[in-house]
This record gives sequence, structure tokens and C-alpha cells, in this order.
Amino acid sequence: MDIDTRRPQVRRARILSPLFGMAVTAALLAGCAAPASPTPTVTQTVTASADPAPSPSPSASSTPAAGVSPSGIRDVELGTPYDEAVAAAGAAPVDACPWLASTEADGYMLTVQRPEVSEQDPAVVDLVQVSASPVDLEGKPAVGPLTAEGIGLGSRLDQALAVYPDAVEVESVGDRRYLAIESGAGTGSVFLTYTAGTDIIWGVTATTLDEPPYESCA
Repeated sequence: MDIDTRRPQVRRARILSPLFGMAVTAALLAGCAAPASPTPTVTQTVTASADPAPSPSPSASSTPAAGVSPSGIRDVELGTPYDEAVAAAGAAPVDACPWLASTEADGYMLTVQRPEVSEQDPAVVDLVQVSASPVDLEGKPAVGPLTAEGIGLGSRLDQALAVYPDAVEVESVGDRRYLAIESGAGTGSVFLTYTAGTDIIWGVTATTLDEPPYESCA
């Protein structure tokens, strides 16, 4: 008896055909899919900001300058011709007292003095002083020229004594007090002026006199 073997082959073909079709379809879809575009590279340029401009330095007028010594204050030296010193300082003669000249600058007054009756011709400077009102100096930094140790108008008495432990207190008329802090051979001495009961230094004097006069122009 003959056995018909074709039907299983056909059945197998029918079973494999859907699977084959699915594979072909997947392949076609994969082939038709557009390739993914590469992710663009973004380049960002960062410009560094310039360094900030430096803050302006304090002006010379706002910063006290060193310039007090037994030989004088700033450009006014003891023993130099009085008229030349007055002109160099830009000071104006005091009408009532021709042996004095003064000028104001940066919150203080500069006074130049010669002897009232001079034995020298030309007359020479025997005192130069800077001063200010104690009220104007209260709670503010020092103004005007300073000693080499940084003491000047507006400094406190305890500050001066800390750097000049050998200073000598000199009593004057009323409550006026001087603190002799420095002297130089053949030149003069430096005195700090304050009022008894307070601690603000309101006068700095370089002079060849024994002490600053209470009033230079009475």
C-alpha cells in the first residue's frame, strides 16, 4: 500500500510560512528604518572676565604723613630763615603779631614762629606747630603730620605713652599740658599738647624753646 507523504510536508510548510514571513518583515523594517542621526557636539566658548579694577588708593590728603621730628615739621625746619620757611609753607603773616604766620590744611592749622625780637638777621624759625580743635578730632583718625612712631593730632595720650615711655609731662597755664616726647642734640624738642582730664592730643610742636608758649600772640 502506498503512503502519501506530501501532506505532512505541506502542513510543515504551512506552519513555517508565517514564521518565515515574520522574519522577512522584521528584516525589511530594520532595513527601511533610517539610521539615527549622530548627536551634535555643542562647543561653548567661555570668556573669562577681566580682573576687577583695583580700588583707588586713599588720596595723600586723607592719609597722615610722617614728618614730625626735633628738627621741624614737614618742610619747615627749625633754624631756617623765617621768611623762606613762611613762603615754603604757603603761610600768611598774622597782622597783629608779625612774628607769626599760619595756614590751614586738611583739617589742621600750621603755625610758624620766629622770636618776637630777633637777635639774628635774618630771623630764623624757633617754633613750628600743627593744631586742631579737640572737638573736631573726637572719634576720628589722626590728621596731619605724624612722628616716626605714628603719633599726631587725634592720637590718644595712652598711645603716646605706650611708644614714648620716657616722656615727661610739663604743666602749663590752667589745664594745658605738654608731653615732651623727643629731643635732638643741637636741634629742638617735640611736645604733644592735650588738656588735663582728657586724652586727645590736639597740638604737636617742634621748637628750640624750653616749652611751647601758652599764647604766641596775646
